[in-house]
Amino acid sequence: MNYDDKSLFFNKIIYGLLVGFISPVVFFMIYYIFRFEQYSFSEYVRILIESKKLVSVLSLTVLPNLGPFMLFINSNRYSSGRGVLAATIVIGIAIFILKLI
Repeated sequence: MNYDDKSLFFNKIIYGLLVGFISPVVFFMIYYIFRFEQYSFSEYVRILIESKKLVSVLSLTVLPNLGPFMLFINSNRYSSGRGVLAATIVIGIAIFILKLI
């Protein structure tokens, strides 16, 4: 089938960017809830920084972006897929910079 770019619902880069930036935040919070629920959120972040695990946890939170990316690409929503990919690259660069610090 030949799809017109404008006929697909949620086929804009902004939707992909939103999904790409919100998904890691949600999974960071899920990790906090299941792993460190006895601590406050600020203590959780402090523990991750002191144990030098923050970069590792942030790297893992980007992996779930693969799901929406594949969903967008397989449903011919290429603009949204580009948005998810762009958000993932931006977060990856930020994680790389944090790794260097």
